[in-house]
Amino acid sequence: MIQLRRDEPGRITIDLADEPTFDPARDGAVLATGLYVVESEAGYMVVDDNGQPGQVLSFIDRFLAGKRLKVKLDEALYRQLRSFREEQALVATIRRGDARRPAVPRDLGIQRDLLPHQRTALRHALAVRNAANFSVPGSGKTQSALAVYAALKRSGALDRLMVIGPASCFQPWEDEFAEAFGRRPNAARLIGTRSQRRARLRTLEGVDLVLCTYQMAYREREALAKTLVASRYFLVLDEAHHVKNIALGPWAKTVLDLAPLAERRMILTGTPAPHSVQDLWSQFTFLWPSQAVLGTRAQFEHKAARQGEDPIDAVKRDIAPFFIRTRKSDLGLPRPKTSFVRLPYRSIPRRQRLIIRLLELRAIQEAKDLGLSQPDVAVLRNWRRARTLRLMQAASNPALLCTALEGFGEFDAPLDGEPALATLLRGYADHEIPIKVAYAVREARRLVAAGQKVLIWATFVGNVRLLERMLADLRPLIVYGAVPPYAEDSDPTFESRERNIHDFKTLPTRDRPVLIANAAACSESVSLHTVCSNAIYLERTFNGGQFLQSLDRIHRVGMPKGVHPTYHIPLIPCAIEQVMDRRLRRRQQVLYDLLNDDMPVVSFGDDDSFLLGRDDDLPEIFAELLNEIGVRERKPNVRTPRRRRTSR
Repeated sequence: MIQLRRDEPGRITIDLADEPTFDPARDGAVLATGLYVVESEAGYMVVDDNGQPGQVLSFIDRFLAGKRLKVKLDEALYRQLRSFREEQALVATIRRGDARRPAVPRDLGIQRDLLPHQRTALRHALAVRNAANFSVPGSGKTQSALAVYAALKRSGALDRLMVIGPASCFQPWEDEFAEAFGRRPNAARLIGTRSQRRARLRTLEGVDLVLCTYQMAYREREALAKTLVASRYFLVLDEAHHVKNIALGPWAKTVLDLAPLAERRMILTGTPAPHSVQDLWSQFTFLWPSQAVLGTRAQFEHKAARQGEDPIDAVKRDIAPFFIRTRKSDLGLPRPKTSFVRLPYRSIPRRQRLIIRLLELRAIQEAKDLGLSQPDVAVLRNWRRARTLRLMQAASNPALLCTALEGFGEFDAPLDGEPALATLLRGYADHEIPIKVAYAVREARRLVAAGQKVLIWATFVGNVRLLERMLADLRPLIVYGAVPPYAEDSDPTFESRERNIHDFKTLPTRDRPVLIANAAACSESVSLHTVCSNAIYLERTFNGGQFLQSLDRIHRVGMPKGVHPTYHIPLIPCAIEQVMDRRLRRRQQVLYDLLNDDMPVVSFGDDDSFLLGRDDDLPEIFAELLNEIGVRERKPNVRTPRRRRTSR
């Protein structure tokens, strides 16, 4: 008898020692032609499953059956092969429209009533078994997934729930579980040292919910594989666009290795394809490891690149039965108010006004000296990015110009050593308060005095810290990259993003009324809508997707009745602010159109860039910026209205 084992993730061992009729020289050579052999000896062969375990197992099983040899698979591989064959048949059934739609249990055992779109998502997930929920941010996807878990758990199909996602999703999943089931979950977070993580996975008896980041799943792939085999798991990828890499980066490879070991799977994201239609392959291959939905990676890439047909339309047809989407317009949310406060030119403090003007003129001159003649594309890109950042800093807080940038090559240096700026920047913070900082502080105090909680968005860490000092009497909470995402122990003095967000949501307004955050650290899996309806934007960036996600932190399903979120956005009359505002408005409309699409393919842009949606936008942005500087040079003191209020 030939035995097949999975001794490590991604590898299949073919043990030939107990089958004397198998000729390694003849039969082994033929078998190896259809496989990627990692290691081969007289009594065994180790092959790489190449992310396609079902297909590899099916090939091996057919080959050996053709030789009339008995084969025994270990439990994990048996489940994978069975799942592969069942998936092939089920996908075909779903596409024909013949899939059985199981009845939704009358009593799911959850205490929170599902909204109509959440109940629709529940019925869809039960029908297709492994579902994608691409509903827009703020629609309650977590609650829908918990309802699916409750239904499957009640039917006896599952033992427990495992969620892989960003660290910011841990507390929301625990809170949503408590809301749904009326009790706090017994949750196992895969954090701490390696030995602590391994020990936690060995003691899961009575655990409801296992929580793990994508980074930790990569580190603990083997331990998680054993965990998934030991029980029947509902494996959910939250913010699933993090594994969009069709080239199979480490996170994508990890979840594809783990997927076949789970009893049921689901992906949740409002932005399924941030860059292109190719972002969908790894997500749907996680859902259906047999690759019955989108085929192999090579087949999918060929389809996406095929001439004569729109690849978006072709892929939509392939995946249409397997995902569900609630659009922004379906949610019935109250219309928010956006207050664009245009601060007049004459109110900008003298030093800040001169610094902005000097930087604008410098950009024009450098464009002539460097930008039009520089043959090195990387140098030109770094120059444009550095100048754009410096103009953004000058508009919000010129003191930031005294610190170095990182990653911009020869343009890293601080600007306080340059003769034209040195005097203006020397001791800047002792001479004046930048106009937008003054506005943010003043508006925050006004709202707090009226009994409101306030969220302040700031891009630069220096501004987060400055606002923290200026509002020190209000004891503001802060969330940015240097604050750890969660506490690894129960020490109440340990500051973390999770704890600060929790305190902002739960403590009375008189104790903790202000949260200061940057979008890079607080734009995913964070819901503040039940306690806060005012957001002040000290500064924004050109990343339209990140801006839109930040808006949704206080504009979500479950808002108190009669509450309309308000966004307070101060603008000053300078080139960088005008260009950014115009481009964000255009990008915002494009993104809203996509959110109301049945399935947007290009959505939020590059999640890793805090400055831009896409780096290839930079030349166009900078050209528009130089043009705006030229216009303002001819009309430097254009009068603007103080305040204009709009609704988005």
